[in-house]
Amino acid sequence: MDFTILRPELVTPGYLFLAPYRNVDPGPYIYDNWGNLVWSGAGESGPKTSHAPRVCTYRGKDHICFFEGEQHQGFARGHGVIMDQNYRVVRTVDSSGAGASGDMHEFKMTPFSNGTTVLMTVYQPRQYDLTVNPRFNVERGMGWVVEGVFQEVEIETGRLVFEWRSLDHVDPGLSWTMPGTTDTSGDGLDEETPWDYFHVNSIDKNIEGDYLISARHVSAIYKLSGEDGHIMWQMGGNAATIHTTNFVFSYQHHARWISENATHTTLSFYDNGSNSYNQTNIFSHGWIVSIDHVTATATMIQEWGAPEPEGGLLSGSQGSMQMLPNGGCHIGWGEHAYLSEHTADGSAVMYGKLADRASNVMIYRSNKYNWTGTPETKPALWTYSKAGSRMAFFVSWNGATEVQSWNFYTADNASGNYSLVGNARKAGFETEFHAPAMKQWAYAEALDADGRPLSASVVARTFEPSASLAQYCNDRGCDHSQQTDDDNLVPYETDFSVADRYLSPQRGFNTQSYYAEVPSNHTATTFNKAETGSTKKSSATLTREAVLVAIGALIGFGTMTLGILIHSQGLFQRLEPLADSISRRTGRWTDSVSRSAFGSRVLGRYTRVREKEVEGLEGDLGGSLSLASSAGVGRGQA
Repeated sequence: MDFTILRPELVTPGYLFLAPYRNVDPGPYIYDNWGNLVWSGAGESGPKTSHAPRVCTYRGKDHICFFEGEQHQGFARGHGVIMDQNYRVVRTVDSSGAGASGDMHEFKMTPFSNGTTVLMTVYQPRQYDLTVNPRFNVERGMGWVVEGVFQEVEIETGRLVFEWRSLDHVDPGLSWTMPGTTDTSGDGLDEETPWDYFHVNSIDKNIEGDYLISARHVSAIYKLSGEDGHIMWQMGGNAATIHTTNFVFSYQHHARWISENATHTTLSFYDNGSNSYNQTNIFSHGWIVSIDHVTATATMIQEWGAPEPEGGLLSGSQGSMQMLPNGGCHIGWGEHAYLSEHTADGSAVMYGKLADRASNVMIYRSNKYNWTGTPETKPALWTYSKAGSRMAFFVSWNGATEVQSWNFYTADNASGNYSLVGNARKAGFETEFHAPAMKQWAYAEALDADGRPLSASVVARTFEPSASLAQYCNDRGCDHSQQTDDDNLVPYETDFSVADRYLSPQRGFNTQSYYAEVPSNHTATTFNKAETGSTKKSSATLTREAVLVAIGALIGFGTMTLGILIHSQGLFQRLEPLADSISRRTGRWTDSVSRSAFGSRVLGRYTRVREKEVEGLEGDLGGSLSLASSAGVGRGQA
């Protein structure tokens, strides 16, 4: 992310949550205040488009809530996703009833519900007689519209708590977006292109149980009764009951209550001022508006614009405005993948751009929250040495927010004595470190602000380029390969041979299982699972289990020795019944130990190396050595 404005001393603490899509790997992402990637959730919960990630409280703990589904033009089909602090999906929430599936525009925990229900939008196609209004310009036959629906759904049961449907309350004739007039309106002629006359795009709920919604295609914000859904007041659009005094708005997004009493309501929203076809303002803005219910008027009391040289930015779709605890706000600029932070007096203290305008990358909403991420994955490590002297480390841990520094360890063999070769402060998503001496094996250890170990990477074998590849490498790595020029292409049938000295034994390095676990006696492997809800056995428990396994092995060995002694003395036939009995009893006991939970766990703590891989482990490591492991992470993976 590139910043044109960044004043770190004034930016509020927290992380930036966003979900870019189109011409980018879609998914939820987290960035820090300096634009460094913290977590990439692309593909974490499926190959779908995600929207509007935000921190939510579920079962009394912080989680990440976001929408995930199939993207369509102006809407989506999918469900809500709830992830815990380990980035595991703990719940998905679907719309309730027999209608369409959930939509991208809103998926949030219902305020004042203690995390038991969610609010979500649904875009429901329905047949509708569009010949009744000549302004629709539809004749002869049945038409189709998209009904704007929102639901409050109980998370654990899927029970429908409340549902509101636009056709019961808002006539399509009040729309500001006629059939076939924009890229998202639809022409209403069939079920494939229904007319989206309403386009609900945000929902909020107050403590009294009433709802606040924004509807883009009617350019209106509504307060709705939580009892029967009737419209209590409408600001903007046709048939408004609240009239604006010093501002006009249109095609808006993200309406939220700030405060409310018997006579006044204060709310925030993002005014697009345009739908790319019609326009009411020169630029888009974030606004705070005060409604006086005595006079039925609304006054804009605070305004924030994009800090562009032209004086602002106009976004014809999407966008968000989030109030921050310090009275400032965070704004996402919709179809432009830009975001900004402003103080209460209007000053911009951050303006970041994830992609340029020509890229067509978009962000429906962005948010800012405090967050603690404790991934269950291991840190990813890549080690490299060009000439067998200096050594480079590249380490990252996708989603970990508590890492402050890294320790780096090396050894001459995978299970050997590891030495600490240095420490580096975490620097962005991937931290780079260089050691003066090269070793074949290495791992990295993540430390928190107090220097306590959080987790360790698996042991990685250091990559050394072959003589032919080394000419394209430096102390930090090798260049990307290139396709041979057409004039120099070698026919497939050509015979060739390459001297062994030019072939690196690691030329297929990334396809090998070349990772091993960190030796079990290192403290870095005892990550504090108490904080993540997991459990671990104490060292005393593991010791007792190891002793029992050893006793079982000794008994088996004693049985074998006794059999040999009896046979050598010629007593085997006379004692055969006794030997059979002892063998059966001992075999059953040792089998039960090896099959037990603690037996398998204790035995599993030791790295198993296939027989062909044992050669050279303690000696020359220049050969083909591959340690079995379930994990494989190279540079750039996380």
